Amino acid sequence: MFELEYVVLPSDPSNVLRSTYALELIEKDLREVCNVVKAGASLLCAPSTDTLIVVFTSFNEGRQLNIHIKAQSINSQSLVNLLSKIGSRLREQGYVMTLATSSSIFK
Repeated sequence: MFELEYVVLPSDPSNVLRSTYALELIEKDLREVCNVVKAGASLLCAPSTDTLIVVFTSFNEGRQLNIHIKAQSINSQSLVNLLSKIGSRLREQGYVMTLATSSSIFK
């Protein structure tokens, strides 16, 4: 099992993250590959039986809202392809995804 967690940031640090707009972009990309379940400010998506993507928000120490994309899968290639597509769409709109954590767990 592979797990990646990204944080979505504005490409220009002086700009405030427009979280609603960024979440809409992410949700649109996810809808192309799965049925998105909305739970509050979170999105859940399972594009296959072995892949789960969770998008959620949190506040950092400076009380700024952060958007996190957490993805788990057995198939690392499909996971990277999907996250690359989401990252490209966000870059086009002035956002960047940066890797927060990664891990792999094999049983």
